[in-house]
Amino acid sequence: MRSFSRLTVRIGLTALTVVCLLTSQSVSVLGASEDTSTSTDYPLVVINSASVQRLRDNSKIMFELAERPEMVEIVDKWTTTTLKDMKGIDRTRPFGMMLYLPPTFIGAPIGITYIPITNIDDALQTLAYDTGKITSVDGKRGYNNIRYTESFQIRTRHIGGYLFLVGPDGDETTMDKNFPDPVKLNSRLSTQYDVAISLQIKNIPPTMKSLFLEFLKTSSQAELQQRDGEPESAYRLRRANGDSWLELIDRVVTQGEEFTIGGRMDPETRKGNIDFEIAGTSDSKLAKFFQDMAGKRTYFGNLLTNPSTFTLSASWLLSDKQRPLLTSFFEAAKKDISATTEKNGLEGVGKVIDPIFKAFMASSDAGHVDLIAQLVGTEPGKFALIAGSKLTATRSLPKNITDLLQYIKDNSKGDENIAKLEIEAGEIDSFPVHRFPVNPPDKPGQRMFGEQAHLYFYASPQALWFAFGGDSALDALRESVAQVALPQDPQQNRNRVPFLFVTHANNWLSVASDENPGAALFNEQARAAFKTDHDSMQVIVRPTDSGVRLRAEFEEGYIALMGRGIGKGIDSGVFNRPRGQRGGPRGPRGPRQNEAAPVQ
Repeated sequence: MRSFSRLTVRIGLTALTVVCLLTSQSVSVLGASEDTSTSTDYPLVVINSASVQRLRDNSKIMFELAERPEMVEIVDKWTTTTLKDMKGIDRTRPFGMMLYLPPTFIGAPIGITYIPITNIDDALQTLAYDTGKITSVDGKRGYNNIRYTESFQIRTRHIGGYLFLVGPDGDETTMDKNFPDPVKLNSRLSTQYDVAISLQIKNIPPTMKSLFLEFLKTSSQAELQQRDGEPESAYRLRRANGDSWLELIDRVVTQGEEFTIGGRMDPETRKGNIDFEIAGTSDSKLAKFFQDMAGKRTYFGNLLTNPSTFTLSASWLLSDKQRPLLTSFFEAAKKDISATTEKNGLEGVGKVIDPIFKAFMASSDAGHVDLIAQLVGTEPGKFALIAGSKLTATRSLPKNITDLLQYIKDNSKGDENIAKLEIEAGEIDSFPVHRFPVNPPDKPGQRMFGEQAHLYFYASPQALWFAFGGDSALDALRESVAQVALPQDPQQNRNRVPFLFVTHANNWLSVASDENPGAALFNEQARAAFKTDHDSMQVIVRPTDSGVRLRAEFEEGYIALMGRGIGKGIDSGVFNRPRGQRGGPRGPRGPRQNEAAPVQ
């Protein structure tokens, strides 16, 4: 279960690790296997924007939502006066940067910018920025250099409707590549996203992939060994966790084609989304690996539409390999608990926990992990955290939980805290609720849950429940249990999502502290941005036909908050500072004016 909760983090780490390998390893023999100059030189990484016009249109929507429409005129004026109105540059086609490995495979990738143009002479003059001297390269048609100072210049090449340029990282041969057509190369990215970064896994040389995987597996072996004094259950879970990670990385590296991070704003719905996606071929083992993670209707489906502060839901089917691993973990955990308690002089615990662990193992064999956590409430001191886990139906589960808690209380050995555990402090649907006082130790917790809070335990034949909070927590738990028992809407798509996280900003702001001046200023801006009901953010992880996608979707309140932040920066004079303070024309990765740089 822990391996799934960290799935999205591992996806990002996988891609970053591959990039780090590419920028640090030297494998010069790979150069001999590359295609001849007649083939297209595809990049390893692409940073693409759909068009200048789309970004400008999005900025208008953002500032309108932020109630700062005058900012659009300020930005347009700055573009006209400072960037010469981008004369000669096409505002309607994609632009960005392609990253290539250096010829020696040592060091950072070389960035080559691509800019759509309508007129080459005007575009060069715009890039020269009144300070650069434009010179053509002898014997190379379409090649030009722009020198800003004695120590800094950029190199350019005109091909078709695009101008390619490189900064100090390039040399006289850098622009000799057979570049792909940026429009064709990035057609999918430009259609789906306003801005995107794509790691082209398919373009990584096979030998480099093999070296990376061998290095990773070798370095992981020691970490996956059982540590001194480590319980068997913890070791099994950690080992399964590590093996799953290695398997995921192996499939991504060997069968993946592309890793993409992309963002887009929908002008009609006024929502924004950020995607993290790994894709292979539709018939690859990588695609099947994620498709096996398919969601199943969650038992807690009726709770997913609650306007809670946050909702975290996980409902997915375990693979044939994962089921026995989870079962073996519960078996080892039961043995570890029995051995530890007997070592401390407590006998008979095995008999008490055995039926509970049988329910856990039966659920593992069924192969459906179904969990929910939900923070409800809108008033300070009256928040409640509700959590539940669906288990294979067991009529004796409520009694088994009661017996375990009673055993713990009877064997407290004078522990005053455990003695406060209240057995059968209430009931829901004729099944007992147990209560244990746990007061929040810090101010944020007290603002949310109150100074007097409890941890509630409740079990029905179908699920194990927990709740935390003040007196309102028991009412919230009772309401959640009743909601779950109602028939589900079969049209509710969220009910079958493998992983879902939803949060509402206004609920958090109701308990936000204004004690710190910086926090108070941010809270003021946030309250203004989220003054409507459009304050939700949701994160969904689900398989695709060729891989997996994590999508974070933001309602317009978050876009308004971003617009307010950018507007505040403009108010502080970002566009009005003297050129010497802002820095002069830098070109691609170039220095500010009068800044030293290596002579090219």
